[in-house]
This record gives sequence, structure tokens and C-alpha cells, in this order.
Amino acid sequence: MALTVTKTGPFFNGTNAPSNTTNMKFSQLRDTFRLNNTSGAISASELLRDVDTNSADPIVPDATENVAIASNPINTASNWKVSQFQGAIKFFDIEQDASDNNANFNISAITQFNNNLGKTIKKKLILRGTHTSTNTADAAAKILTDVFNLTLEIHGVFYGAGGVGGTSSSLSGTNGGAALSINGGRVTVDIKSSGRLWGGGGGGEFGGDGSAGAKGSCFRDNTISTCGGTLSCPPGQVLTNTWTGGCCELARYCAGPWQSFCHNYCVRNTSFGNCRETVDSLLPPLATGGNGGAGRGFNNFTGSLLGSSGANGVCPSCADSSFTLVAGSGTCSGDGQDGGTGGEWGLNGTSTTAAGSGGIGGKAIIGTGYTVLGNNSNTVRGGI
Repeated sequence: MALTVTKTGPFFNGTNAPSNTTNMKFSQLRDTFRLNNTSGAISASELLRDVDTNSADPIVPDATENVAIASNPINTASNWKVSQFQGAIKFFDIEQDASDNNANFNISAITQFNNNLGKTIKKKLILRGTHTSTNTADAAAKILTDVFNLTLEIHGVFYGAGGVGGTSSSLSGTNGGAALSINGGRVTVDIKSSGRLWGGGGGGEFGGDGSAGAKGSCFRDNTISTCGGTLSCPPGQVLTNTWTGGCCELARYCAGPWQSFCHNYCVRNTSFGNCRETVDSLLPPLATGGNGGAGRGFNNFTGSLLGSSGANGVCPSCADSSFTLVAGSGTCSGDGQDGGTGGEWGLNGTSTTAAGSGGIGGKAIIGTGYTVLGNNSNTVRGGI
């Protein structure tokens, strides 16, 4: 990570003007530290180190480099002296190189700030690099402690993580992640035209199930027969039609002298019948919806946002292949709904008819204690 530190100072130590280490004058202190009014007299009480974190523009800021200067309110253990200003500074700036690429960048851990983030000295962090997250619970860049009088000058890009689409075991899409998280204090976020603070999109909801189908009827025909008896179907079957077949019983007749002339004749024909067995078909299963689409984010920078297709509906069918479905009986189940579309940068994922919801779009900035400059639809995607 390439960071360049620039301090306004140190003064009265033989380097930056005023560089004299002795014979320091009140006018020099006034011109160096009271920049909003460099005319007129200045008193020693104005030149106490201001440790009040409510001070947005301290004359003599609290800083690690200024620790020798007596603070306000002054006490007898630390009498104020002009000589205490040797090596004092007024401002503290850090600039990041544009080639820097950081995941979940922890600004509060930058050691180059020399423990000044929580102090009243006015600070600027110029951010030119790329800052990313693939975890919706962790912002692309973050400040984890209260900081005061810090300006974040945004020239680089910050991309939050996109939410995951809903599934059959977890219907709702997850929320998108933040681009920048600020714990609290007093921070100015100054977004330049090239800057991007883009929260991740929410995941799409799992698709709703298709409409329920209804059972149909299945039949199986069996042929029975009798020779002279009564046609009777087995229990649970219905005789649907009958017909007559060929002769099933013959009789012999003889006549003439000595009964010498004989012939056979039919006394009974075969009776046939059709017995129909009718049962319910299988209940068509519900067609489930498709998975929700992933939201836009650094983990889904250019991929599709579309949810998966829902399953096709199923029509009634017979459990046994020896049965035939009665035409027109029953109802097919409806097609499952496609999964909801994932949200673009900072936008919500689409909801469906399932019992969950689309994920909420990630914010550009979350937290407290900040003001924002330069935000527009291009520099900021998601809430601030």
C-alpha cells in the first residue's frame, strides 16, 4: 500500500518557515495557527492545544506532534510556554497511490496517521485506489473508531458486495453490502467526479411455486366371459359393455330309421363383457420456482442478474402403466415462477410471489458522524 504523508509543519524546529527555534513571536504563532484571522493581536489563551473533539476548526489542534503544548483547559501542572511550539504542526494529509488495490480497507488501521485520527487536528485522506468487498457484511472500506475533523477526498472507486439470490431453503435474497462504513465522529466525504461509492445490489427472491394440480382418473379394462352363466365383474369393477361370441356348447340330434341321421347343433353361445377398474391418478407435484439472481457487486461485477427458470408444471399420470388416464380428467400443475432478478448497484432485488422478499440494496455509506459532498447518480449508488 503506497501512502504519502504531508504535514503542514513542523514549525519552529529549523525546517518549515517559521523555522526559528528561539525568539518565537506571537505574530508568528498567529500567522501560523490562526489562519482564519491573521490580523490583530492573539492571546496565549487562544494558543492552548484544543482537545475538545467538538471543535471543528481548532486554532492549535490536538495532535501527537503537538503533545508538548499545554492544553485547554490549562492546569498548573502544564504551564503554557512559547517554546512548546517547537515541532508543532497545523494539518495532516495522506494521499493514496492510484495503483493501490484493497479489499475491506481499514482506514482506522493506517499507522501513518500517527494516532491522530481521534484527535482534533484537521486531516485529509486522499483516496485514489480501488477498494472492494465480496462479503456483504464487510464494507469495501471502513473506519472502525470515532474520528474527528477528517476529510475523505474520494477520487478512487469503492464497490460493495452483491447479495445472494434466494433458494428453496432460504427464500429471501440477501441484502447488498456497503461501499463505505464510518463508525462515528466528524467526517466529511468529498466525492470527486471520478469517485465511485457504489453499494452492492440485493439478491432476487426465490421464485414462487406454480399452481396446484388435481388428480385425474385412470382406468384398466379386463375381459370376462361365461358360457350360459351370468357375467359378473370382480369387486370394485364395473361392467361397461357386453357382446356375444361363438358357440360354446353343442347338442347332438339323431333321426330316421335306426336313428341313422344325426347332426350337432349349438345350444349356448359365449357371453363376453368388459369390466372396468377405475382409480385416481397420481397427484401432480407442485412445480417449484427458480433460484433468485445474485445482486450486482464486486463479486458479480459483470455476470447476469437474472434468476433461474422455474420448473415446468406436471400433468396427472397413472401410477401403473397398465392403466390409461381418462382424457380431460384432472388438472396439470402450473409452471414454477422464475427467480427474482438481482438488483443493480445499490438497488433492491426483485420480489416474487414466494413467502420471502428481494434483498435490500446496499448503501453507499453506512454509519454516523459524516456529511457528504459531490454525490450524484454517477458517484453514489445506494443510500447515504
